[in-house]
Amino acid sequence: MGGMIRYEWKKIWSSRLTQLSVLGCTLFLLFCTWAELRQISAWDSQGNQHSGTAAKEILKQTRLRRELDQEAVEGIMEEYLEKAEEIAEAEENPEDALDKFWRTVRLSQMELYGLIKNTYEESGSDLPAENVFRQNMGRDFYQARMERVQKYTARLKSNGIISAKEAEYWNNRNATVSEYVYGYCKGWESVLQGMKWSILIMMITCVGIAPVFAGEYQSKCDSLFLCMKYGRSRLPAAKIAAVWLFTSVVYFGLTILNSVWILLSAGAEGWDTSVQFLYPTVPVSYPVTVGQACLLVLLLGYVLTLGIMAMTLWMSSIFKNAYGVIVVALLLLIVPSFLQAGFGGYLLQHILALLPSNIMSFDFTNYTAYAVGGKMISCLSMDLIVNGAAAVIFSAAGYGMFRKHQVNQ
Repeated sequence: MGGMIRYEWKKIWSSRLTQLSVLGCTLFLLFCTWAELRQISAWDSQGNQHSGTAAKEILKQTRLRRELDQEAVEGIMEEYLEKAEEIAEAEENPEDALDKFWRTVRLSQMELYGLIKNTYEESGSDLPAENVFRQNMGRDFYQARMERVQKYTARLKSNGIISAKEAEYWNNRNATVSEYVYGYCKGWESVLQGMKWSILIMMITCVGIAPVFAGEYQSKCDSLFLCMKYGRSRLPAAKIAAVWLFTSVVYFGLTILNSVWILLSAGAEGWDTSVQFLYPTVPVSYPVTVGQACLLVLLLGYVLTLGIMAMTLWMSSIFKNAYGVIVVALLLLIVPSFLQAGFGGYLLQHILALLPSNIMSFDFTNYTAYAVGGKMISCLSMDLIVNGAAAVIFSAAGYGMFRKHQVNQ
C-alpha cells in the first residue's frame, strides 16, 4: 500500500502544470507579502511619516503593550484630552492646531483611540473624539461595549441579515470577551490578512488532483488498472491518500512559509493582543487573541481546502477529461467569491458562507450563525463541520465511483 501511495504521489508531482502552479503561487504569495510589508506606514511623535522598516520600528515604540481595564481606558482618554488642549493653546490657528494634533497624537495610536471612541459613541453620531471622551468619562467601558454589541445585532436583525436567535446567541457570547490587551502586533495582523490568499492554494490543489482519476480515463489506463488484483480496492485508496497528503503538504508548506517570512520581517510580538483592535469600527464577539485568531483561520483554510479538494476528486472520478474537472472546480471557487457581499437574501447568504470561497471574505466581525438541534453554531464552527464532512463524503464517493467504473464505456 505504501508503494502505491508513493507512486501516486510522484505522479501528481510529475505534472508540469502542477509544478508551475505551485511555483507560481509561491512566488505570488511572497511578492504580495513583500509589497504589503513595504507599504507599512507610521507617524512618529514629531509628526513625521515613515514607511517600511522604519515604520515598523516606530510602531513598536508607539504601540506599547498595555491591559485596558477601566482605569487604563480613562487614563488614555484624559491623556488624549490634555494633549489636545496643550496643542490648541500653543497654536494660534485652530486649523494648524488640529493638523498638528492629528499628526503627532491621533495617527500614532489610531486603532486604540478609534476603538475606544467607537465603543462609547452612539451609532451615526459622528462626533469628534474629544466630545465623545468628555461625555463618557467615568462610564464603564465594557458595559458600553455590551450595549454597543446589542445595538449592532439589533440592527443586523432588523435588516434581515441575522435572526433573533442569532442575535441572542452573539449577545450572550459577547459576555465571554475579557479585558482587552493592546500592543504592537503588525506581524500577526499581516499573517491573518495573508491567510485569505488560501483560495490560491485551493486553486493549485484543484489543478494538481484533477487528473488523479480523470487522467486514467483520458489515457485509457483505467482498463489496465481496474483489471489488476488491487485495481478496485487498494489503488483508489492509494490515490485518495496521495491526494490528501499532497493537499496537506501544499497548504501547510505555502502558508507556513509565507507566515514565517512575515513574522521574521515584521516581528512576532503581540500574539497575545486582543483581536478586537484589528476591527475598530465593528464589535468583535470572538474572545480570542490575535495569535489564536491566526491559528483558527489556519485551521479554517485547511478544512475549506480539503472540502474543495474532495469535490474535485469526486468530479475527477466522473469526468473523462482532467481539464473539464479543472474548469468546473475553478468556477466553483471563483463565482461564489463574487456573490458574498450582500448577494441574495438570508438563506442564500448562509449557504454562501459555508463554501470554500468564504475564506476570501471571512473575518471575526462575521455574525452569521446556524441553528442545529436547538443549539446555535457560529459560522466558523459550521464551516469546519460542513467542509470537514464534505471532505470525507466526497472522497468516499470518488473512491466508490472509480471502483464501479466500467472500462471502455
